[in-house]
Amino acid sequence: MNKSILIIDDNLTVCLMLKSWLVKKGFQVETASGANEARQRVKEQPFDLILTDIRMPEADGLSFLSWVRKYDSDIIVIMITGYADVESAVLSMKAGAADYIPKPIEPEHLFNKIEEAFQTQEYKQKRNRFSNDFIKPPGKEYQLLFNQLDQIAEQSEHRLLIGDRGTGKASAVKYIYEKGIHHSRPLIMLDADQLVSNRIGSRQQADSGEGGSLLLEKFNAARGGLFHIRKVDQLDINFQNQLLNILTKQARDENFTQVIMSTEKSRLSLEKTLIPKLFRLIEEGSVTLPTLKGKKQVINYFISYFLHFANHTLDKQIKSIDQVIYQQMYDYAWPGNIQELKNTVIKAALLTDGNHMPACIAPGLFGKDSLKQKSDSAEPILILDLRKENYEKEKILEALKLSKGNKTMAASILNIDRKTLYNKIKLYNVTT
Repeated sequence: MNKSILIIDDNLTVCLMLKSWLVKKGFQVETASGANEARQRVKEQPFDLILTDIRMPEADGLSFLSWVRKYDSDIIVIMITGYADVESAVLSMKAGAADYIPKPIEPEHLFNKIEEAFQTQEYKQKRNRFSNDFIKPPGKEYQLLFNQLDQIAEQSEHRLLIGDRGTGKASAVKYIYEKGIHHSRPLIMLDADQLVSNRIGSRQQADSGEGGSLLLEKFNAARGGLFHIRKVDQLDINFQNQLLNILTKQARDENFTQVIMSTEKSRLSLEKTLIPKLFRLIEEGSVTLPTLKGKKQVINYFISYFLHFANHTLDKQIKSIDQVIYQQMYDYAWPGNIQELKNTVIKAALLTDGNHMPACIAPGLFGKDSLKQKSDSAEPILILDLRKENYEKEKILEALKLSKGNKTMAASILNIDRKTLYNKIKLYNVTT
């Protein structure tokens, strides 16, 4: 099943018994004897489900459940109860537990409870699967954009997407993929600065052919699916020639791989950067994504959409927003466009305690450097001065701060899945 489960019980015999049952069913299983050990294990690994005794050393099951919900709300929690704890188990379900199971535990009953919990989560995720996808606001500009994307998807065309930071280029690519390509075929992304982040290393790779092999390796991995090249303007001349060959010499058969390129650069900048033949090929029919500044109707739509998303994910009940905040959102330039607006709404929701978003939180949303600051007292991140790994670490720290440590929300802010987030937290030794 490739699902991971954490069992928490101070009775070692119970832990080992449950572990043996679940391992035989194909689950990956870890155990912990108390809340402190369990917290440490949850920080180290993205568990899919936790089975925890409602009574445990160091903390009761309800307080541990509350911590899990704040730390990673995608983890399913099932409470293990004694006969006298049924009332507490019911309270735990109101607090976010998926279910409870009484002692003594019967194997088949346990398996059924776990299966039901995973099925319920799957249905929930399917209902919410487009929370990070390309959203279609009102207006002729977006109607034209979606018509263009539909055509690209239906005709499996190679295309260039041009858009400022945060306009939704990655989401547009995902839209094209989901509309035009069978789900069994891969979607592979290559960030062009992976090929040129270290100029000396890139030149050595290009001379030896290793750098080129990375481009071809990613393209071959996308065989029959979609290959997305981000920051295409950063490809050097060797990689540009390889890309040109891919775009012009690929056969239109069952293994045809659609290539979508994206950039934040203008057409004029691209013309100066790319070799003429490649520029002419990809510039024709290119699609430009709209910016957000000054578009009141579109901003209203996104505010409503992201507030609904924040309410659902953060378990909030915000129903109204003060007009002062609305006006500041209309007046703001939105250099980060849709992604920055999303992060702002999430931050505002986190700062709101009741069901009305008050004007008093506005100064915390729209400072001099807005969301570019790491904290109220920190200097803005100078992205160009950071290497890729340092930049990623900084963005993870920003997302964790913005989400108050909620891993599910942080992953959403970063547009990655939660397991990728856990891996990057380990890779960069981020303290959580």
